[in-house]
Amino acid sequence: MYLVCRITLLMTKLYIFTLFCLLPIVAFSQSDLNAILDELDHTIQRSQFYMDKKELKIYQLKIKSESPGQSAREIYKINSSLGVEYRPYRTDSAIRYFELALKIAHLLQDKTLISEARIQSASLYTVSGMYLDADQMLKGINSEVLPHHLKTEYYQSCKDLYANIAAYNSSAIEKYKTLSALYRDSLLTILDPNTKRYATVYAEKLHMQGQYAAARKILLDQLNSVQAKSHEHAILASALGGVYRSEGNKPMERKYFAISAISDIENAVKENTSLQALSIALYEMGDLDHAYKYIKYSMNDAVFCNAPLRTLLISKMFPIIDAAHQVKISKQRKQLLIYLFLISILSVCLIVAVVNALKQMKKLRLSRVEITQANDLLKKLNNDLQDVNAEVTGVNRKLLESNRIKEEYIGNFLDLCSNYINKLEDYRKLLNKRATSGKTEELLKLLKSTDLIDGELKLLYRNFDDIFLHLYPDFVEEFNKLLLDGEQFLLKPGELNTELRIFALLRLGIHDSSRIASFLRCSMSTIYNYRTKIRNKAAVPREEFDHFVVEIGTISTAYSAVRP
Repeated sequence: MYLVCRITLLMTKLYIFTLFCLLPIVAFSQSDLNAILDELDHTIQRSQFYMDKKELKIYQLKIKSESPGQSAREIYKINSSLGVEYRPYRTDSAIRYFELALKIAHLLQDKTLISEARIQSASLYTVSGMYLDADQMLKGINSEVLPHHLKTEYYQSCKDLYANIAAYNSSAIEKYKTLSALYRDSLLTILDPNTKRYATVYAEKLHMQGQYAAARKILLDQLNSVQAKSHEHAILASALGGVYRSEGNKPMERKYFAISAISDIENAVKENTSLQALSIALYEMGDLDHAYKYIKYSMNDAVFCNAPLRTLLISKMFPIIDAAHQVKISKQRKQLLIYLFLISILSVCLIVAVVNALKQMKKLRLSRVEITQANDLLKKLNNDLQDVNAEVTGVNRKLLESNRIKEEYIGNFLDLCSNYINKLEDYRKLLNKRATSGKTEELLKLLKSTDLIDGELKLLYRNFDDIFLHLYPDFVEEFNKLLLDGEQFLLKPGELNTELRIFALLRLGIHDSSRIASFLRCSMSTIYNYRTKIRNKAAVPREEFDHFVVEIGTISTAYSAVRP
């Protein structure tokens, strides 16, 4: 009967599982990531609205450029503005307007305007993958004579050019990484450290150096200080996504690439990398539906923007994601047919199973109550037994420790007593010899001298140290673990100082300060001061310090959980 009940329950679970499999394959939860992806999907649906806003702005600039009576400088300014507007929107149009601006700058023979147009053109060549043209354009500029605002743009363009070459030229990656880093450092030297641009470039440097936490902090601070959904917001969020990717934090990587992609779309940025990076991250996660949707949108943007390099890069990843997506759809269709067939069978089985399960439920409830009561009783008995075992173990450990100390010290005590009797006999003979030979002066000198006592004290302490450290060879090391960093004792091997002898006696079970003071031949106040001084340096609670010392050398040291 029990076996029948188990089979019934398993069939019920299988039925429920099958029902869930018929739900939509992509089930959105209430997590932050899915909420952001929902917002991104909504933004993509409104992308034409943002493109129309961009087109209107460009149209207004074109109308302005056709106004009669404008000077060459005004026409240069309008063409530059059109280039700036087209830059993230249509790369080829941006290049064309900056080339027109360059021609006008040459007609004006204005070196500053010429340099400005060349730098902007070189930057666009880099985005388009025209690295040789960009390199030649930048090499034709004398950076030494550039005004400050153009010098920053020059260093930025050089940094971006060599970073892009390093990313796509594996044969000379280190060379171009080094060049990019040099121009980044040059850019940092001329930027105001209090500006957002400086912070962003510096965060990029930290990222490249592997200092991810520091880079992340800077970028988060900057992200919170800029206007949401702005182009700058998109750049910072994308940089944050890159940092999290380097750290291996996949959820945060996807989150910030999605945030960046939303800002890019709302600013009609077609030359974007965030959506492509997000689609790859989602592909790695296994979210093929979103990955396919976003990589396809990225491909359309790259074609619209007429950015050959971006199109090439996306085209390498697009077939992989597309193939995986198609395989998933085909598999889902097959699974759906199988699930429908299984449901038909399971529905019949379920009716039979439910009837049988209802009969067994009552019996199961009674059995569970009995089992629960038995388990509770067993747990109680087990806990009581564990408590008794712990007490017995503690007593046995202390007895073993006490016996070991007694054996060691009785043997050494007998040896010391024998040695002291022999030394006293030798000293008596020496005094007797001086007395019988009439050498009163020497006799008095010997009686007044404390050399013998001092020597014997040193020998006593040395013997004490040897015997104690023989019993507890790790005493000094373990004692130091109880102290704060920088407060440890550094002693010669096999020796103790007065402070450690006080606590060594304490470890041996001598807690009476008068006995400790008598043994160490110092006052009780001195003993008290030493003990107070050491407790003030303790890394463990002061009131428990003596307890930790007593546990040193036992089978289970109490402070092992205090210091790693």
